[in-house]
Amino acid sequence: MQTRRRHRLFIYAGLLSAALSGCGGSSSKDHIPSTVSIFFSHSVIFRNHSTFTMGYNGFGQLGDGTLTKREVAVHVPGADNMVLPGAKAVAGNEHTMVFGNISSLISTWGYNLYGQLGAGSKVSTTYPDAYSSKPVEVWMHATVTDIAAGGYHSLAVAGDKLYAWGQNTYHQAGNATSTTNYTAPVLVTTGRDGENLTQLHPIQVAAGGLHSLALLSTGGGTPVNYVYAWGGNDFGQVGFGKTSFGTYSTSSAHPRRMTFPSEVTGTIEQIAALGSASLALEVQRNNLGAITSEILWGWGYNDAGELGDLIEHGKVTPLTLKSSPDPVRVLTVDVAGTGKEIKKMATGTNHILLLLGAPGNDGSDGSYEIQSIGNNYYGQLGNGTFDNTSSLVYVLQALGGARFTGPTDIAAFGTSSFAKVNGVWYAWGNNSFGQVGNKVDTTAGVPYFKTPVTVKFQ
Repeated sequence: MQTRRRHRLFIYAGLLSAALSGCGGSSSKDHIPSTVSIFFSHSVIFRNHSTFTMGYNGFGQLGDGTLTKREVAVHVPGADNMVLPGAKAVAGNEHTMVFGNISSLISTWGYNLYGQLGAGSKVSTTYPDAYSSKPVEVWMHATVTDIAAGGYHSLAVAGDKLYAWGQNTYHQAGNATSTTNYTAPVLVTTGRDGENLTQLHPIQVAAGGLHSLALLSTGGGTPVNYVYAWGGNDFGQVGFGKTSFGTYSTSSAHPRRMTFPSEVTGTIEQIAALGSASLALEVQRNNLGAITSEILWGWGYNDAGELGDLIEHGKVTPLTLKSSPDPVRVLTVDVAGTGKEIKKMATGTNHILLLLGAPGNDGSDGSYEIQSIGNNYYGQLGNGTFDNTSSLVYVLQALGGARFTGPTDIAAFGTSSFAKVNGVWYAWGNNSFGQVGNKVDTTAGVPYFKTPVTVKFQ
């Protein structure tokens, strides 16, 4: 295991500063801050069929009608009808999105300078009114099956089609060579090599800070799944290598089909995005459809070991402090041997959570566990330390305690992590703005939690 303590700001925060530089962060009673300097510092979770948010609120991203920071989880009025089986809630840098299953409606709120709320002219994109502190409706006119929130852009799958909107400075919208921002959803239709993406079937979307991912399928009796990536490529997260000048190609204006190593013989069934990195989960199944093994592939930024160690030519070469435009093996799960499979992935800016459990088990027996990897500056890995790691570690019940068991759901936002056990939410990591639903307390040092604490509700 390779561990390191980091004592500097995330490089991703620097990338967003380039979009809106400044050192402000306070908000007035009536308007949002004039500059952006606080990144990914709010959270959104479901509880009792209602939507709750907590943390920094300078841009109305908590959706409670105010610009006031909340150190406990607060109810979002107008978002309750979204919480149905299969619902999903995601948080971008300063905006929030929620959708419910069997619905064509997406609710969004928060910052809208780039049109990332997708509500068109309903919400201003001109400062100081470029925000909505209450949910606004985005009608997709077809059933929504997935959503994703990036730094200042948004993605959705609706009616078997792929949509994007918001900031397009780095071509995050993926549908044109221009850098025009979009205030309403637009179809993503054409791949970088001229593919007609409307003939493929979108399964899932994921959004990093400045890049986008989509998992598309050919459909039919023997479907083939492809991963497409587009947008910012500063660390190879879209899959482009370095130029002759020794730097990465800045972006891809159209979705680019990722090429995986020849040893990938299974099917990519899930994708995820960190701030400046990408993930794809390969699944191997037997003739009966049962999972026998899984491989998690990653590419892009790897400053804190979030992509593990690169295994190359029979030896382990530390990938930490490097970036890779080519997919590397983050970990292999021998499901047949260990009796565990990855039930869900959750990603923060620079860390990964994995919910693990036995095949065919729904977790109601309390047997699920959580492992984590990557940046741990704020304790977001939950293993009782502040050490980064390029090897998986278990989330613990308490300092020096046993493994944290019984979770049936996980989530990650920025530098904070969440898990749900028997209907109760727990959180750990960065609580500088109350984003893990606890009072900000600096009397004992920094307001970070190295192991799970109970999320408090208003």
